[in-house]
Amino acid sequence: MHNNSTLSVLIFTRDIIYNPEKLTIYARITVDKRRAEISLKRYISVNDWDVSKVRVTGLSQKGRLINSYLDEVYVQIKEAHK
Repeated sequence: MHNNSTLSVLIFTRDIIYNPEKLTIYARITVDKRRAEISLKRYISVNDWDVSKVRVTGLSQKGRLINSYLDEVYVQIKEAHK
């Protein structure tokens, strides 16, 4: 079976209203122009987030764990689409 649907996965952050120094990490999944957003239940300091790389900066253990988790989420979404 040939699947012609399109898939896009975007990882992004949003400010927390009650704490402007922290960001919540989200994933936006778009399939055939239909969007769904899910919170990944991960929080990061504004200073530790690199917008251009869509990753946590630095080599701290927490940063490496979150970056690894983001990679895992991306792969799981791609696999689910298959």
